[in-house]
Amino acid sequence: MKTILNKMGTFLFLPVVSAFLLVIIITAVPTTVEGDSSAKTIQKAMGDLYPKAIQTAEAVVPVEVKNTPELETTSTASTPPPTTSAPVVQNRPVTPKAQVSPQPSRSSTSLTSATAPAQTSKASAIIATGKQYIGVKYLYGGTTPSGFDCSGFVQYVFAKNGINLPRVSRDQYKVGTSVSFSNLKPGDLVFFSLAKNGVVDHVGIYVGSGQFINASSSKGVTIYTLGTYWKSAYLGARSIL
Repeated sequence: MKTILNKMGTFLFLPVVSAFLLVIIITAVPTTVEGDSSAKTIQKAMGDLYPKAIQTAEAVVPVEVKNTPELETTSTASTPPPTTSAPVVQNRPVTPKAQVSPQPSRSSTSLTSATAPAQTSKASAIIATGKQYIGVKYLYGGTTPSGFDCSGFVQYVFAKNGINLPRVSRDQYKVGTSVSFSNLKPGDLVFFSLAKNGVVDHVGIYVGSGQFINASSSKGVTIYTLGTYWKSAYLGARSIL
């Protein structure tokens, strides 16, 4: 019986000693070395009792590093690229109606502006013709460069430029369009009543700058300024052109 008990004690003692030795070996030998055949053998022998390696921060860092660029790339990809459609939209507005609507007024303005130079050139020609006869003596009833009266001079100058006027100043006062003194233009006819009775008895051609050319009984064909004397006898003006 003792022999049997001794054998059983020895049999039970050996596993205890083995386990104790394994614990000593495990604590003495670093378990961080991977790929060692002895460590694998011990792990198989101990089974679930084999101490498992604890994950440190070093093992987790690579996972975080891998995830960080993935988040950046996805955020960058999700940002919509800048669109270039806005500048194109700014160039679209076109208003053809605004360009078409002013056309009638332009045409009327162009007709008026085309008529004005024609009148100006005609007036300049008439004034130039009248100045050619400055100094010609006054002759009552005269209608030629050998001698003029006031209405004969006006009739002759206008006839030289293709415009026919009545012979006497009273009848000349009835043609054309009435013009106010403030709106006198070169080429207009100015009329006077030297007798100051309201009856036309003198006529001349306005040359501009407050002056007119006429056949004066005292000086013949000459240019006068519309001063105090002439304004006192002034009756009105007519536009022939």
